[in-house]
Amino acid sequence: MLDVWLGALCETMSRRVLSMPFGSDTTVERKPFASRVDLCPTVARILLVAAMMVCGFSTPSTAFELFGYEFGTDGIKAVSEDTQREDIPDPVRYDVTLVSTDEEMLPSLEEASLLVGQQDKPASGTTGLLLRVRNDQKRLISTLYRSGRYGGTVDITVDGRTYDQIPLDENLNAKGPARVEIKVIPGAVFAFSNPKARSSDGSTVSLADLGIIEGQAARSELVLDAENALVDRYRKQGYPFARITDRSLEADHDTRTLEVSLEVDPGRQARLGRAQVSGATSVDADFIVDHADMTEGALYSPQELQAATKRLRSLGVFESVVVKTAETVDADGTVPVIIDVKERKHRTLGAGVTMGNLDGIGLEAFWTHRNLFGRAESLRVEASVSRIGQDPFSDLDYHGAVLFSKPGIFGPAGTFEAELAADFTNPDAYQKRAISGEIGVRYDFSDQVSGRVGLKTEFARITDSTGTEHSLLTSIPLELSYDTRDNKLDPSKGFQILLEAEPTISNRDNVRFFKASATATAYQALDKAKRFVIAGKLSAGSIVGASKSNIPADRRYFTGGGGSIRGYAYQAAGPRDTSNDPEGGRSFALASLEARVRVTDSIGLAAFVDTGGAFDSTLPGTDGDWYTGVGAGVRYLTPIGPLRLDVAIPLKKIEGEPQYGVYLGLGQAF
Repeated sequence: MLDVWLGALCETMSRRVLSMPFGSDTTVERKPFASRVDLCPTVARILLVAAMMVCGFSTPSTAFELFGYEFGTDGIKAVSEDTQREDIPDPVRYDVTLVSTDEEMLPSLEEASLLVGQQDKPASGTTGLLLRVRNDQKRLISTLYRSGRYGGTVDITVDGRTYDQIPLDENLNAKGPARVEIKVIPGAVFAFSNPKARSSDGSTVSLADLGIIEGQAARSELVLDAENALVDRYRKQGYPFARITDRSLEADHDTRTLEVSLEVDPGRQARLGRAQVSGATSVDADFIVDHADMTEGALYSPQELQAATKRLRSLGVFESVVVKTAETVDADGTVPVIIDVKERKHRTLGAGVTMGNLDGIGLEAFWTHRNLFGRAESLRVEASVSRIGQDPFSDLDYHGAVLFSKPGIFGPAGTFEAELAADFTNPDAYQKRAISGEIGVRYDFSDQVSGRVGLKTEFARITDSTGTEHSLLTSIPLELSYDTRDNKLDPSKGFQILLEAEPTISNRDNVRFFKASATATAYQALDKAKRFVIAGKLSAGSIVGASKSNIPADRRYFTGGGGSIRGYAYQAAGPRDTSNDPEGGRSFALASLEARVRVTDSIGLAAFVDTGGAFDSTLPGTDGDWYTGVGAGVRYLTPIGPLRLDVAIPLKKIEGEPQYGVYLGLGQAF
């Protein structure tokens, strides 16, 4: 919308005094923006093992290209630039220079220029290059307008000629790459003068409250922002069809001012009518309306429609969700609500792989049904095996589970969860055979705050250096989260605070203990493009109420590995027994700092430091050693999260442990 509006603006703004009524059919004489232009506006075998496969079959291909390499039946070969460009008909190469009399404008002009941004990609014929020239004129002029400059000029020449002087059939590469020169004279910054707005009922509206202040630099985007804010203001007051009906802009080049006048028509105030569902095939329509949770008869609110959309999308059963109103208000003053959904495939079969030199290979498979009984109930069956290649076959770790969830408990914000699991794990610290069952309710108090309470029972046989014990543990897992991250898979802004607690009672000698932890993660991009991100993590926990010997080995805290301190083996960074095997502690502390940079749209790099440890004392950080690992990694960005390859070394060596760690998985480390 911004580009369309700026495109129209750049064709008219060069007039000394102009009027541009919104939606008018009147023909307005247009002059060019400037008299000198005719028209205004690494590796071939990279470790790529962590992946997700979705159920379905497709026609096999004989070759595919990845990271500039072609993988096929003839082997692996690099794809040259010439090969990559063979699909461009009549390629025209060119060299481009862009100069500006105002150096402060140069970065934004270069960012806006297609000729600069795409100079490594040949244009398709002379016509293709001239189209880039014409588009660049519009884009560069729009950039000037965004900075409040309405008297500037843009000159673009190809081999010393303007585009209208070049025949379309001329071979511009006859003497080598074409020479494209862009010269921009930005001109002075204009200021807003006498900004005003009025409603169709004759009442006046202050534009100063909307960001248009007399004497302020007349940046074009401020006008569009003010229009959107004005319309949004009325819509939030219950006017669903508020719109700008008139826009008058007058630029005076003598005084270097821009006069802005807007008129808004609020339309009729309305209340929400009956919701209608379209597109649903197997998900119950009444459930969709209930989960949207919009009160019939309530005053229209765009926030209500947005919240309903978010609630329905969070169910995971829809490929798309659109919640909108009908185009008119009914005679009774209500506006019907339309919920348009498109269901996704409800059954999914998938698999995943993780790999590391310390933890071996891990394989996972799962099957999911997202709409078991027609009201978005989810059933997931999963199984995994890990530590392949690190230990004898008898010491592999196995996990199997059946998970069920049902949304809509205690209203749309509540979800019932149940899990039945079996685990056979063989870390260096202990051997565990267990069957567990858990039920719980998760509740979203707001968009940022959620909580969970559960009831869990586990029957386990655990063997460690002290012998073998059988135990029946009953616990109440508690969780509270405050999350402002902008992206759960690859955040670049925001933070999360996670509090967890689990009071537990054991049938063995009536042992009781209380386990609690707190984790805070924060993310901050250092640039607008979010290519440079700093990520940090702090975490600590403690177990009170029982001695370490009375706490089952698997309930103690262990650190080390890809999820805590990279550079160390899984559970290796902490207290050890007399046989030098890890035995865990009653507390832990962790801190991580990671710098992430995206070097291309799909490739990223990272450097990190992790420190912390597990401790015998209930006070984190005391009665034990701290361990630190440093390293770097590569990220390959995918729609389901970044594929991560990290290499780390331990700064504090542990006798008998590897001297480095390699970790491959899906998702950021934190």
